[in-house]
Amino acid sequence: SLTQEEFIKAPGSFGGDPVRAAQNLPGVAATGGSAQIIVQGASPEDTGYLINGHRVPLVFHFGGLSSVIIPEAVERVDLLPSGYGPEYSKAIGGIIGLTTKLPKEDRVHGMAYIDLLNSGGLIEGPIDEKSSFLVSGRYSYIGQVLKAVAKENDDFELTAAPTYYDFTSIYKRKINEKNDFKTTFIFSKDELELILNQPANNDPGLRGEFYNRTEFFRIIPQLTTTLNARHKMDNSLAIGKDSIFVNISGRYLDVNSNVISHRSELVSEWKPTYKTYLGLDNQWSDSKVGINLPTTYSVGGVGTPFSVGEEQRFTSDERQTQLGAYLRQEIKTSEDSKWTYLPNLRVDHFTHSTETHLQPRFQLRHQLQPSLLLRGAWGKYVQPPRPQESSSRYGNADVTSPYAYHYMLGYTKDFRENSNQGLEFTNNYFYKELNDLVIPDVQKRYDNDGSGTIVGGEVQAKYRKNEWSSQVVYTYLKSRRHIPGYGTRPSEFDQTHNLNLIGTYNKERWTFSGRFRFVSGMPYTPVNGATFDSDNDVYIPNAGSIYSQRFDSFKQFDIRIDRKYIYEKWILTAYLDIQNVTNSPNSQNIEYSYDYSENKKVRGLPILPTFGIKGEF
Repeated sequence: SLTQEEFIKAPGSFGGDPVRAAQNLPGVAATGGSAQIIVQGASPEDTGYLINGHRVPLVFHFGGLSSVIIPEAVERVDLLPSGYGPEYSKAIGGIIGLTTKLPKEDRVHGMAYIDLLNSGGLIEGPIDEKSSFLVSGRYSYIGQVLKAVAKENDDFELTAAPTYYDFTSIYKRKINEKNDFKTTFIFSKDELELILNQPANNDPGLRGEFYNRTEFFRIIPQLTTTLNARHKMDNSLAIGKDSIFVNISGRYLDVNSNVISHRSELVSEWKPTYKTYLGLDNQWSDSKVGINLPTTYSVGGVGTPFSVGEEQRFTSDERQTQLGAYLRQEIKTSEDSKWTYLPNLRVDHFTHSTETHLQPRFQLRHQLQPSLLLRGAWGKYVQPPRPQESSSRYGNADVTSPYAYHYMLGYTKDFRENSNQGLEFTNNYFYKELNDLVIPDVQKRYDNDGSGTIVGGEVQAKYRKNEWSSQVVYTYLKSRRHIPGYGTRPSEFDQTHNLNLIGTYNKERWTFSGRFRFVSGMPYTPVNGATFDSDNDVYIPNAGSIYSQRFDSFKQFDIRIDRKYIYEKWILTAYLDIQNVTNSPNSQNIEYSYDYSENKKVRGLPILPTFGIKGEF
């Protein structure tokens, strides 16, 4: 976990963004300007995103530069990569969760900022003796900036320029001595638009307008009740709507989902050596889907052109109910025992695929020394198939839920001797066995014939001395997938080496920080020529060996300089943030000519300097 104090100051986080800061943690891979989050070699679709414990469709805006909540409204960001507890489910890769803060109660506080990419503000404070509020908003014009950058940089291929904005409000009230109420409202909207005046090189069916809109909102009321000295109850709801609309040259995908989720947890400390967490975790959704798209088939990331696919045009209603219950236990054999046992159990029922899954999970902690903690975890994790995979209209109704077994061993050694100065070292090893993965199939559209493994280790060394702080974070992993007919190959998200070097220097009112990232290039499938389809006037690519080649290594150096000016009643901060100082290409995509005889790698974000000012009172 990272607290607000930690992620606000994190180098490379683009101004203290919580999810960007979480990318400095072990196991989180570089995505090069993508909103996807890759955790320990898993597919981004296998990672669950939470706000205040409730599922949301995304936590990043387009481009992956900012999360969907302004940083100053976030209390904590949690990364749960392997062997996580029974409180959460439906994610075989891991969990990333944001927790919103409690508004300040002493007086009215505010902040506003403006820079070259976006601007925003926040105000919070007391309403009366028992209530407080927070309101924040943000608007980004990064799309216009990237268009200007693209004009000056011939090597930078601007595929789409995003615009986004978000809004967050929080209300907190102490009802009485036993009951505390908090409600959070979140709204996020992203838009991408691109005019294709000429047909795409390798697909003459793609021309005209490209437009993508993604938005969602959630209202999350939470009630915490202290029943007595030993028992506490947390209840919360999330009510909202998810919407995605994609228009590609008149073809479209339009999905609107009404979502309700519910969480309840009873925390009971029966005695000093035994504590339980008994909870419910449920979600209901009602989706209206409109599709006017051709069917396409892809293996190893090489797909058939739109022009070849059979047209699909229909609307449908999709309803899903996902019910979950869990028991978490913390057991010690005696009050002074150095061992803590956590035998846990979770059960999930998915109505869409008519499945019930029992998931035992076990965690173990041993405080070998006051400064040395050993830990281990094992568990089963189940993830329901996505609606497009299990739909009887455009998927396969017989598809079942993928599941995984997680194994983890690790330790943390604290050399600081009860101070905040010195070295802290963490080392973890993990193994994940993936089963019944959903993969494309020519006849069935989808089936459960995929499987895979992920194995690796990670280290994190944090050091602080006076004005200096630094971190070395390194992950080594092998992510493999087995596809019938193609054998066992590297997965699309296999990044063998992942190194972060992070440093910060504070001098009076100046802060200098930097981050260097080195990540192995991701695999891709080469195209070995193409076959001409005269009926559709298009070349169909011939896929080579699946994920047999790799992009060049990802290398990025980011720096940030902050200068504070402190006045009697307010603080002004000027900052310069430069992403990709060395202008490394960091290609993670390939563009082909119309007949696939020529190709070039499309570079990621170029050097991106941002200057801004921030005022606080």
